[in-house]
Amino acid sequence: MLPEINLATVLLLHETSLLVGALAFLYLRKQLVSAKGLGLLAIAFIALAVGATIAGLGENVSLPYWLWTHLSLFLGTLGYALFWAGLSELSGRRGWQKNKLVLQVPVCLTLLGWMTDFPSQNVLRASVFHINAVIFLMLAALKVRRDYRSEALPVRRLLAVALLLSALVYTINLISLISGTIFIFSIAEMFLLQILLNFGIALLTVILVNERTERHLKLMAQTDQLTGIGNRRWFLDQLPENICQDMAVIIMDLDHFKQINDRFGHAVGDLVLVEFSRHVSGTLRERDAFARYGGEEFVLYFPQVSVSELTAIGKRLCKEVESLIVMSQSGRVPITISMGAAFASGKNDAWNQILHRADLALYAAKKAGRNRFLIDESTYE
Repeated sequence: MLPEINLATVLLLHETSLLVGALAFLYLRKQLVSAKGLGLLAIAFIALAVGATIAGLGENVSLPYWLWTHLSLFLGTLGYALFWAGLSELSGRRGWQKNKLVLQVPVCLTLLGWMTDFPSQNVLRASVFHINAVIFLMLAALKVRRDYRSEALPVRRLLAVALLLSALVYTINLISLISGTIFIFSIAEMFLLQILLNFGIALLTVILVNERTERHLKLMAQTDQLTGIGNRRWFLDQLPENICQDMAVIIMDLDHFKQINDRFGHAVGDLVLVEFSRHVSGTLRERDAFARYGGEEFVLYFPQVSVSELTAIGKRLCKEVESLIVMSQSGRVPITISMGAAFASGKNDAWNQILHRADLALYAAKKAGRNRFLIDESTYE
């Protein structure tokens, strides 16, 4: 058991924790361009805070009994329904729109309350509120944890645990209400635990948004904006520190790309880069890495490949690129590529040396007439 706690103070802190959480969500929503769900979360916390305030005023006989019992129940059930909706929208891409009918739950409970007057019975009203809170908290936890598959942010697991703990506290208090005896926690202790969990949920939600923003910024910094594939920085990050002999790189260059821009225009040149990137990306194995190295130059990394396999890949790409159809107002745009490859020697080799050898092979392919694939001569030594 926790030390004796003043209930009035705890109730005030509970309302304050909800308002602080709402302010945090609103501030974060204002700072971000895309912040789906934060507005609903803020409204949810405000509804819960207002509902708790009305219930407190009603208990002090500051409001008519029929008014505060019905209104506090409506705001309480609405708050957790909105909380689930907001967290669902924040957590995943699909959001809550397909299940927005669930927001009719507080409306239906309110209408049922007006018809039966069950909110006037304290235990029944509190039980309905607790059941509603437990259901929506558990649904929110399930949503956050399930979306980890598509967005593996570490904070998701902590947030799911916090939501389940909040549902557990409400469940324990529900048992106490139904049994009429104190079960583990007193009312004041229950509110104190919910205060801590409210702060925790708000903090973890903010961390979730920040982690997502940081990941997005990192992705933007490592992605070529035109083609959508990795850029030079991303590619170099994919190269392992331990270099093995079966590793290889290919540097490829679109032949006479400047002439394409001059003849057909830069918009067509951009389209050529996009279509070329899309085609090559679709032919690679999952463990291979493909990136735009700069301008019309691209690079491929193979973590495990033989000389015969690499030769077959290079020749196949030459033929496939030559047959790519990119149209302009002046007709079909002719596209060919030259490619140079190099294998790791495994003898105190470094990636800058391997890439240099591949670049020399690329230069040799251009000098030999372009539209061809060559492997660095040191591979055969």
